[in-house]
Amino acid sequence: MIVLPSDHYVEGEQEFINTINEAVEVASKKRGLVTIGITPTRAETGYGYIQTGEKIAIGENNYRVERFLEKPNVEVVRDLLSLGNYVWNSGIFVWRADSYLREMEKYLPKMYKSLSTIYQNLETDEEEKIIREQYEQIEGISVDFGILQKTRKGYVVKSNFIWDDIGNFISLARFLEKKGANLIRGEAFLEQSENCYVFGKDKLLIGFGIKDLIIVDSGDILLIMDKNKDQEIKSLVDSIKYTPHLKEYM
Repeated sequence: MIVLPSDHYVEGEQEFINTINEAVEVASKKRGLVTIGITPTRAETGYGYIQTGEKIAIGENNYRVERFLEKPNVEVVRDLLSLGNYVWNSGIFVWRADSYLREMEKYLPKMYKSLSTIYQNLETDEEEKIIREQYEQIEGISVDFGILQKTRKGYVVKSNFIWDDIGNFISLARFLEKKGANLIRGEAFLEQSENCYVFGKDKLLIGFGIKDLIIVDSGDILLIMDKNKDQEIKSLVDSIKYTPHLKEYM
């Protein structure tokens, strides 16, 4: 099984394929759970980090996972980068299905039981009913927290392809056109303004004397926010969802 998030940017297709093939080899020979690690290029606080442990005798850049560290603050990140044995957790995973199920049974036994019950009732008259009942019982937890941070069968393959997670506006802005001291997509006119990221759509966006802002025109919504609040956008969206007269915009 190869798990690939949908909002990632990858450059260097052949190197990416080579890395995946190497991860498949590690997963097959070690019967473990493999993560693709990315060599950090900046002090990024929005990603999880993996500490690489003992090197394994498969390929050139493959290691045991020493530990996972979820989204550390900037001071901690700087310390990690100086050590040289931390990589970004790309969220790309490779494993044999039986290896993954074995670790799920060990660390998430309730989830494993629910999924086993669903599997046993596929293509039966009870299938829809069982799926609905069992999904209501499954705890919403990511594979990182539920299994990978606990397993002793974790491995990481260090990659050489160019990678970026474009799951937030600051990441996406790295692919915008630089105009003066700002990054812009669409029609925008910024005067006496700097360090702003503008995502235009249909209308002309004009900024005068502004700094360190993210501006997003999505048609029926105009978002204006401090760049330093980018990691808090999910909580903002949740707040809007629970505001009755604003729910229609989500």
